[in-house]
Amino acid sequence: MLLRLLPGALCLVAAFGLPAPPAMAEAPALSTRYTVGLIGLPVGRASFVTRIDGGSYTVDGTLTSTGLADIVSTVKGTSRVSGRIAADRLVAGTYDLDYTSNRKHFRSSIAFRSGRVTSVTAEPEAPASKDFIPVTQNQLRSVVDPLTGLMIKAGRSSDGLCARTLPFFDGWSRLDMRFAPAGRQPFSTDGFEGDAVVCTARVEPISGYKPTSKGVQFIAKQTMEIWFAPVGKTGIFAPVYAKVPTEIGPLTFRAAVFAKP
Repeated sequence: MLLRLLPGALCLVAAFGLPAPPAMAEAPALSTRYTVGLIGLPVGRASFVTRIDGGSYTVDGTLTSTGLADIVSTVKGTSRVSGRIAADRLVAGTYDLDYTSNRKHFRSSIAFRSGRVTSVTAEPEAPASKDFIPVTQNQLRSVVDPLTGLMIKAGRSSDGLCARTLPFFDGWSRLDMRFAPAGRQPFSTDGFEGDAVVCTARVEPISGYKPTSKGVQFIAKQTMEIWFAPVGKTGIFAPVYAKVPTEIGPLTFRAAVFAKP
């Protein structure tokens, strides 16, 4: 469940926080690239292109496993989000995810209206079993998608950046990610150099899962770490680094290029 969210939320959101330029014939493209590691070994990469045109935006991204990860499990996926730019945040209109893992194909498509899910299709469908907790309509009244969810407007100060809970929905599962402040750390990459705001995060599964799942039981007990950096002078912060515990070892996401034209 969580690993479906993370490729979008941590690998495809970092370049969103840019001000809308005047409308033009062809919207400029912005690039962000991540490297993905497991216990210090490279296992994947992610890249995407963001285009902002007037008051709207679109993002197209890819995530691919590499190296030793392909020996165990090949993962390839694409994701797209489109929406409008509000005064204090990005508001998703549509979200689409399509990926293959271990020869299994997953696809979801969500339509939003001001944070409320108006329609959703997901393949494969949720299992019809007694121990499965289904997602209810009430739980979809105010949610964020995995792409734009981790782009945070800090306001006048970044001190309160980590004082929030984000309600994610990816088409299958609902979970809350609860943040807490953990100081600052220096961070340098192509496109950013300075202090990153460090948050710890805990996952609370809400619905769309089996309580007997060992993966869900494991991640609900873990604390992950996410570092946020400012995108220019917009007041918007996005992830540049994340460390997620797994049963094998820590999974890391690091921005190799951060929101560059």
